[in-house]
Amino acid sequence: MKNQPIIELLKSGEAAFFKEQYSLYREEFIGYALKKGVDPEAAVDIYQDSFVILFENAASGKLQSLTSSLKTYIFGIANNKIYEVLRKDQNTVNLDDLSYIKEEITHLDLEEQVLTSNQRVLHVAFDQLGERCKNIISLFYLDGLTIKEIMTVENYTSENTVKAQKSRCMKQLKELTKN
Repeated sequence: MKNQPIIELLKSGEAAFFKEQYSLYREEFIGYALKKGVDPEAAVDIYQDSFVILFENAASGKLQSLTSSLKTYIFGIANNKIYEVLRKDQNTVNLDDLSYIKEEITHLDLEEQVLTSNQRVLHVAFDQLGERCKNIISLFYLDGLTIKEIMTVENYTSENTVKAQKSRCMKQLKELTKN
């Protein structure tokens, strides 16, 4: 029951309590996140998001009592957020690394008889992609459609799904051009 006053303060939205709790663990958490491989800006965002979730859980009644310390609860939320960010980073490709592929796709004329060696490699790799990847890459780079437009045309449920799929396709295309 000693945690009950903390829950009540969280529910009340007491600004002074919020500021105190926020600053209490901030530096420790950022250090922890950096050790996990999260960049400093993302670490701050994760910490802020964790506090928002904490207060939303308290305000909605989802958080009725604490079975751990407030610090442990916050770090638990934040740790889940860290893993989300790290998982997302593993599934995305830095498109700056793919600039040569984007440039070749944009200027690739499949009807042209004389192709540069890079265009030939790209053409062969592109042919090895699945239809879904070919469509997304063509729609985005050749037809100039936005992610939102591709979402509609290809019947995706969210823009994030299209972005993730395009990223995976570009990563696959990059791997195929290396081979």
